[in-house]
Amino acid sequence: MIKKIGTAFFELRSYTPIPLILLAVYFAQLSWILTIVGVLVLLIGELMRIWAVGYAGGRTRTRSMSDSCVLVTSGPYAYSRNPLYLGNFLISLGVCVIANVWWLTIVVPVAFFLQYLPIILSEENHLRQQCGEVYEDYLKVVPRLGFRFQAYGNRSNHYFSLSRALRSERRTFVAILLVIVLISGFSQLKIA
Repeated sequence: MIKKIGTAFFELRSYTPIPLILLAVYFAQLSWILTIVGVLVLLIGELMRIWAVGYAGGRTRTRSMSDSCVLVTSGPYAYSRNPLYLGNFLISLGVCVIANVWWLTIVVPVAFFLQYLPIILSEENHLRQQCGEVYEDYLKVVPRLGFRFQAYGNRSNHYFSLSRALRSERRTFVAILLVIVLISGFSQLKIA
């Protein structure tokens, strides 16, 4: 059951934030200080995504877990098993802070946990089957969420490519910009 839920959330993960974004846009009450803080949180999340995608490449944009069969343990993956999802969380939290919708800062972590835990468990199951003992060793050392301070010792031969990261993140950049413009624009309409 968790595998089916995880697979469904994995396939829909680009669309599941839309209701929360709409709530942030609708209830937004801009404050310059919170906008700056929110943008900083959002930028940290996006930089984390760029770092991760710079190593993992376009494989992070797949719609099916069966498309991902290579274990990346270099770059941020030497410190966290899910740096992209941590980046997504920070981006979402940054949007909530920008919008100044504090109750969403409680809803987002709950929604994040409910969506991403089944995805992560399904991905782990898939990678266990694909990579076997190599992945089991990785699981024992690198945390599922959060960061460890010492890099994983058995890193893969993947290298960082900024051009690959920027190419892969184009949709994310556009989505972030669109959300900020919507929040700003809708807030201005409410004032007028």
